[in-house]
Amino acid sequence: MSLTGPEHLRRGFRRPSLPAVQAVILCGLQGSGKTTLYRDRFLETHARVSMDLLRTRAREAAFLRVCLETRMPFVVDNTNPTAAERARYVAPALAAGFSVVGYLVEVDFGLAAGRNSGRARGARVPEAGLRDVARRFVRPAPEEGFAELWHATSTPDGGWRVEPLATTPPLF
Repeated sequence: MSLTGPEHLRRGFRRPSLPAVQAVILCGLQGSGKTTLYRDRFLETHARVSMDLLRTRAREAAFLRVCLETRMPFVVDNTNPTAAERARYVAPALAAGFSVVGYLVEVDFGLAAGRNSGRARGARVPEAGLRDVARRFVRPAPEEGFAELWHATSTPDGGWRVEPLATTPPLF
């Protein structure tokens, strides 16, 4: 018996539901490697939602709505230091049926500050801003709505070490 066409509907069969589309939330200090992780792991498959690109919260919200409405996988490439700041992306993604995955992109503060100081003048974050994000930073937790949480650190050879966050002690 074929389950295609109207016959399967009359018999009570349903099409399998679509798999959840992925929303990835990157969390980490400026200079931790979030944008590099995006380029290395998600560039070909996910849109990038970033204040560095969009410049205003209104544009960011509009682009996020487009991703949610069109079911486009996306990565939020911002510092996202607190649960409240992450909730601006997690809550609407969950409401739209996305699977929400978090990545803590972590480096030592000194390394992040060094990378930041090596940036072009327009891309450099004032040191006070970097310290403020470090001071406010709270590690993401499953209770925030994440289906998966990962800990990502760059390796000396330019790659990534990615492992479940629950098994990784804080670096700082």
